[in-house]
Amino acid sequence: MIKIAIPTGRGQRDAIKALKFAGVPTEKLERASRELSVEEGNFMFFLAKPMDVPLYVYYGTTDLALAGSDVLMEASANLLELADTNLGRCRLVVAGPRSLKPRFDGHEKELMWLRVATKYPNIADRHFASKGVRVEIVKLHGAVELAPRLNIADCILDITQTGTTLEANELTVLEEVSPVSLKLVSRRHGSASYWKECLRITEGIKSNCRGTQDA
Repeated sequence: MIKIAIPTGRGQRDAIKALKFAGVPTEKLERASRELSVEEGNFMFFLAKPMDVPLYVYYGTTDLALAGSDVLMEASANLLELADTNLGRCRLVVAGPRSLKPRFDGHEKELMWLRVATKYPNIADRHFASKGVRVEIVKLHGAVELAPRLNIADCILDITQTGTTLEANELTVLEEVSPVSLKLVSRRHGSASYWKECLRITEGIKSNCRGTQDA
């Protein structure tokens, strides 16, 4: 039996779409509401909060996982990326009030000790450290876009798809950090018994998700 972790919330629909592209049965999974695990055919699906998904596969609870590249970057788990589904595409950016734009366009030392609100403290720390800049990271779990308005932070590091939410909160993109999409990953070591099926799923996603446009 192949065990697969998928994210709840926004990424669940894209994960199911990717699995269908790969020929994996998903009828029960599509009907699941509060279930945390669903068995269908030769598959067992585990539904987990997005940030927990990489840990399911890293610790061997599941063989595969579908997770956003932002979550994978934040977790820094030593996983094997098998395929990019091209679904759930968005951008990880630094955003803030337009008045901060000159500081980001100027010398990097002008960014020292900015307060950065984010759900991704590890990514934020690495991003600014790569510039030789020390910032104060404020970890928030929701409503990150409100942080500058509430004087909790100077700017934010978060994902954006259309930029509409940023604009609604009078924020502008100050810096691009990384593109984001849903990835199929596995642990690096496992028994040969499941690899044939894992490779079939991988090839199905690579063949059918190539050039896919998000709905």
